[in-house]
Amino acid sequence: MPSAKPSHLALRFSWRTFLFGIVLLGFMFVAHDRFHAAFERMDLIAYDLRINTVAPHPSTGMIAIATIDDRSIAQLGQWPWPRIVLGQLVDALKDYKVKVIGFDAIFSEADKSDVARGDISQKLAQLGLTGQSIRDVLGPSNDEGFAKAMSAQGQTVLGYAFQTHHLKGHVGVAKTAGFLDHIRMPGPLTYGIIRQAPGTPHELIEAQAYEPPTALLNDSAHSIGFFDIDADADGEIRTEMTVIKFDGHYCAPLFIAVADTFVGGATMILGLDQEGVSGLSVAGVGIPVDDDGRMLVNFRRGVQPFPYYSISDIINHKIAPEKLAGKIVLVGATAHGLGDRGVTPVNPDMPRVEIHANAIDNVLQGDFLRRPLEAQEISLAATLLIGIAMSVGVAWLSAMSSAALGVILLVGYYAYAQHRLLNEGLVIGIVFPMFAAIFVYMFLAGYRYITEGREKRYLRTVFEHYLDPDVITSLLDSPEGLKLGGEKRHLAILFADIVSFTKRAEKTTPEDLLALLNTYMTSMIDVILKTGGVVDKLMGDGIMAFWGAPNDLENPSRSAIDCALRMLENLHDLQKNDPRFADLDIGIGISTGDVVVGNLGGENRFDYSVIGDTVNFASRLEGLTRHFKVHLLVSRQTYSEAGAGYIGRELGLVKVKGKEIFVPIVHVAGRENDSVDPAFYNHFANALSLIRAGDAFSARQELQQLSDSSPEDTPVRIYLDKLAADPDHPPTEMVFEFETK
Repeated sequence: MPSAKPSHLALRFSWRTFLFGIVLLGFMFVAHDRFHAAFERMDLIAYDLRINTVAPHPSTGMIAIATIDDRSIAQLGQWPWPRIVLGQLVDALKDYKVKVIGFDAIFSEADKSDVARGDISQKLAQLGLTGQSIRDVLGPSNDEGFAKAMSAQGQTVLGYAFQTHHLKGHVGVAKTAGFLDHIRMPGPLTYGIIRQAPGTPHELIEAQAYEPPTALLNDSAHSIGFFDIDADADGEIRTEMTVIKFDGHYCAPLFIAVADTFVGGATMILGLDQEGVSGLSVAGVGIPVDDDGRMLVNFRRGVQPFPYYSISDIINHKIAPEKLAGKIVLVGATAHGLGDRGVTPVNPDMPRVEIHANAIDNVLQGDFLRRPLEAQEISLAATLLIGIAMSVGVAWLSAMSSAALGVILLVGYYAYAQHRLLNEGLVIGIVFPMFAAIFVYMFLAGYRYITEGREKRYLRTVFEHYLDPDVITSLLDSPEGLKLGGEKRHLAILFADIVSFTKRAEKTTPEDLLALLNTYMTSMIDVILKTGGVVDKLMGDGIMAFWGAPNDLENPSRSAIDCALRMLENLHDLQKNDPRFADLDIGIGISTGDVVVGNLGGENRFDYSVIGDTVNFASRLEGLTRHFKVHLLVSRQTYSEAGAGYIGRELGLVKVKGKEIFVPIVHVAGRENDSVDPAFYNHFANALSLIRAGDAFSARQELQQLSDSSPEDTPVRIYLDKLAADPDHPPTEMVFEFETK
């Protein structure tokens, strides 16, 4: 068995590269803190792309939009319409049995027609008519008609606007005419229960003034909610504010007011802590928000997820009753000329009333997207882990492997983030982790290319004449696999030599002999390199090679035997095609075991070579091919480690010069699928078994039959001679001792 080897993983790890990666990662965290707004903006863009890859979630079907569109304007006149028209709209929606009506419009001033009506009333009073008489003459005002319709419907929610809103401590603009700096009763819808955690609360979004509907309309509405919407830094609308503090009260938005009315006006709960808004709930539905109370809108997509109905068609009762019955109807502008539109992740030109519709639908379904502090922590932790993993990968693996690791990490993290988004609605940032990983990889890969390029060029120069190009590439990817100075490894060693080369040299001119050797060596060395071997030495007509270093091979013994058989096949081709090789023969010996391999020699002149008893034995085996008249001898350890698939025979035990023990050797004749007849070698093996069992008579008969069929086989002749040498005391083991090579 191979002896324990040093850990090549430890040898290949570059601490300098790893530590440089950690420094780069720290730099990325500093940059993230310094340019947080830029990373946040990139994450918003990434969020838009990600959200559009998610399969659209269907709406509840409980929300419809009554549109102030071009068609209605063409039929009813320029917006704003007289409020008697809006009263007719509310009456029509009441006839349709609509459950809740929400107006995404502001009614902070009296109807223009009612202003003119006031002037007429004054003139009639001057003529002596009383108030009731004046009302009988003029009839109800537009606002009164609108207010009466809302009172009759009973579930109408109006909107209002804040002059401005800002974080506490920021100075707002001066109050504008028409805005109130204190709540006028009945006031806006506010949160009924405030749960304040101990400690000083974080600053909240506040407003200094608001613009409510007129007192008459305010009194007639079921409730009022603000419809202010904040866009993100890039101008897109992704969130709805859920709370603004004003005049000591925590005011609710229009979409929550509508949803609350739809579910029966349950108590709304707002949670506050030292970080800001900790959470809120409407009718028991928890609404996830950030510290400032902003809810990430889970936009519905597809072709008009909320049906649009022209107001003129509603007033004229042209809509099928079942399309509106029991639903929420939001009234808002969709005509492009009115400009009440915004950019969203799913639509670059979405009417704001539809944004409110999406938010209401989120509340009704409890289907939210969340971007809490936890998501930021996950993103930062992922950046740290991916950055460290990338540093380890580049410091440890090859360029291709580290790049593959980077792709796996980034794709894996993206898949994880998308999984949390799809299954939990958790929005985890992906830009910073991916940007950091790419940044670390690019700098570390460049660093390794610059610092290790010289070493790789040196290694290529050293090994290009000894190794197959694929082996060189593998070595250059992992240069630490070559331990300078030598290390103990389990290798297969091969020696090959031309038979009777000295006699041939005496009869051949130097030029012809050199040409023959060049042709022979080119053919043999090519086979060695292609099987992953290393050419250690060329010794005249002899070749020494080994397998298993500098890089590990799965089975060095098998590679060596395969190489030897292919060398014999190449020689056979040369014999057929080149007359110079017609009578040329070679012997090959292979031994496997532990050796010392490395740069051996002096400081200024060294070779990458191997030394050890295994090397010497392989050389002796090559010499024994002459004695047994065979082409390939291997140690039994080599044959066993190589595994199945070969045809061979054990020849017995040999003791060669320089060794004190007897070692079993095997003659390898070919592969199982070659033209070699396995029956001959099976009979030979049976004869050896009979000898070891003490049945020399049967063994002699078996061997004689083999000799008759193959009289040229030297091992059979040697076995018969040994059995005949002392018939009275036949050997029970075939043992051979050699004092020369």
